[in-house]
Amino acid sequence: MKHKLLLGFMVLAAVLAGCSEGLNEVDYRPLLPVIPPHWLPILGEPHWRLEWLGENGVWKTWEGPPGSEPPPISLVSEWTTPVLAWPFWPERNLLPGAMRPAGALFPWDATGSRLKLSWAGGVDAFFWKELAAVERVTTAAEGRLPWYFDWPRFRELFAGDVLSEAIREDPWLANWRDISQRTVQSGFDRRRIAARAFTELAIPDLGGYWINSSPFAEPLEAKPDGPLIVNAANVPDTWVSSGAVLKCSTAGWVVIRD
Repeated sequence: MKHKLLLGFMVLAAVLAGCSEGLNEVDYRPLLPVIPPHWLPILGEPHWRLEWLGENGVWKTWEGPPGSEPPPISLVSEWTTPVLAWPFWPERNLLPGAMRPAGALFPWDATGSRLKLSWAGGVDAFFWKELAAVERVTTAAEGRLPWYFDWPRFRELFAGDVLSEAIREDPWLANWRDISQRTVQSGFDRRRIAARAFTELAIPDLGGYWINSSPFAEPLEAKPDGPLIVNAANVPDTWVSSGAVLKCSTAGWVVIRD
């Protein structure tokens, strides 16, 4: 998997390097979103890690503590490009990637010299990055590049009733890595945007109020003596309470207490 991921980004960098001559870069100031109100009592304000695609396909980063403002970032004006904003809480050992990101797609989320990041935009930016990382082994796949994707039409899917209500309410229920691989292999099909298969797990001795890694997911309230009942998929997910962090999947779970 790591080899395929690296190869995908090598293809991306090669294409961008070959096309970069004559491209214009413009500075934009990212506007970070407000964190979900149900996260705040458990975690407080986050640190932020920004990732954006710079010249020649090189991913650039910035990190800042709570209350800090990101500096202006340079974005290529000719293409749709992503910006990801990962919230993290090092004091809780919740590093970038533990909780779902906010994000934006340039130029669609830009107004003047500002770029508005949102939690819905985090799904789009993550999907963009996954599309870029897929290994391309056919001529057709080589042409299915994320900056050519019809992003306005993609976003319209979440504004109508084409997708299931569950996905519209929480897009992170979908497996975007699998969707990106299938999109590069055979083209985009909205029917693939569906909730993953979940298994209900009852985890003993975990009472209290719990928040999920997705900003769209409803918090859970378990009785003081538990159990905590969660829906688990085949990939690990994160739940957080005031005194513990739960990592769980259908293969099992780990509780890290503060």
